[in-house]
Amino acid sequence: MPEDVHLYLEGTVTAAIMAMLGVISGVATLALSGDQRLALLAAALAFALTGIVLTVRLWRMTRAPAAPAEPPA
Repeated sequence: MPEDVHLYLEGTVTAAIMAMLGVISGVATLALSGDQRLALLAAALAFALTGIVLTVRLWRMTRAPAAPAEPPA
C-alpha cells in the first residue's frame, strides 16, 4: 500500500511539473508575440518535451548497470 501511494505522489508531482512548465512557456509566448495559437502550441510543446525528458530520465535511472568486464583484483 505505501508503494502505491508513493507512485501516485510521484505521478502527481510529474504532471504538476509538466503543467507548470507548459503554462509558463505559454504565458511567456503570449506576452512576447500576442498570438494565442502560437502560445498554445508553445505550451503543448513544452508539456510534451518535459514529459519526454522525465520519461527518459526515469528509464535511465531504472536500468541495471552493466557488469564490469573483469572482476576487481
